Amino acid sequence: MTDDQIQDLVMEEIRKRDITYYDMTGLPGNGVDPNPQDHITPLCRKGVRSNRFKTMLGCDRMKELICAGKYNPYADTLQLRIPFQDLFRFWWNRCVVQEYVVDDLLDDVYEFFTSLMTPPDERPKQEEMGVFIDFDQLSLFMTGMDRAA
Repeated sequence: MTDDQIQDLVMEEIRKRDITYYDMTGLPGNGVDPNPQDHITPLCRKGVRSNRFKTMLGCDRMKELICAGKYNPYADTLQLRIPFQDLFRFWWNRCVVQEYVVDDLLDDVYEFFTSLMTPPDERPKQEEMGVFIDFDQLSLFMTGMDRAA
């Protein structure tokens, strides 16, 4: 998916669910004023409704918007309608100051190579767990379309 397609998909979901700015920023369970500019009408007569989101955190709210199928906040893994690589590219292109992220990334890469170059006698003496994650087999953020490929 292109960045524009991702933005269109999310905005379409926001429109379809009739989500407002106040839903995006308010707490779940709290009332959302349908007309916050109206300071004359008493709140009890404005038809205050519940926030349309079930969850509080922004990352969970995004999962609600782009999950494939019905959203379950208790599920360990969640299928997203946007492939993770495309979502990451969208984040990189539109959501971060790349110069700041590059510094953190380069710090992490530097630490990795420094640890590789550490002489064996200076390495901490601790047992390491044998953990290997094959990200190609990881289905946490994969969509059905990715698995078929």
